Amino acid sequence: MSIVKPLIAALALAPAMALATTPTFDFYLDGGAGLIDTVSNSPSFVSGGIALVVTAKQSNGSAAQVANRWDGLGVSGSSFLGIPDAGEIVSGESLILTFNKVVTLTGLQLSLWDRLIDDATLTVGSKTIDLGASSSSGLVVNEFSFSNLSGTQFVIKGNGLLTSFRLAGVTVNAVPEPGTWALMGLGLAGLAFARARRRS
Repeated sequence: MSIVKPLIAALALAPAMALATTPTFDFYLDGGAGLIDTVSNSPSFVSGGIALVVTAKQSNGSAAQVANRWDGLGVSGSSFLGIPDAGEIVSGESLILTFNKVVTLTGLQLSLWDRLIDDATLTVGSKTIDLGASSSSGLVVNEFSFSNLSGTQFVIKGNGLLTSFRLAGVTVNAVPEPGTWALMGLGLAGLAFARARRRS
């Protein structure tokens, strides 16, 4: 009987502890490419058991490469004010973030973001948020906070003539799968049963 209670408690708490993790994908400085610039078709990242694949599209909708710079991710081949391949997200260009499971996006960090001239949208499913009209905090890297944005794919698209920024980081929460809730419920029911049995 002495091993049953800890086992039931572990069954109840393990899913809850897994839900408490907040994976962060950091692309700024050492979190991304460090000081080495790289370009690839679909870089992948893993944090807290959640996998993320990033792809890019040019303003004409065709596929592009993802630029991994020291200050974040952008679209390779972009040009800003006539400077080719700046590796930033400019007007019409998109970064597509695809996760291996349903997540809730809680934070988005953008570098080179100027509140006065930069504009972008964040789309998940049929919901689109105008980041230019959203409040953000931060000096070097601007932080946007969200709630109730869940899905497996998020699209960040640059808007506006002078828009030029990079994706510095993403913070998500894992959305529990039905099996996780069932396991936690089973563990809690076992704890309640053990407690009731102990009292009788």
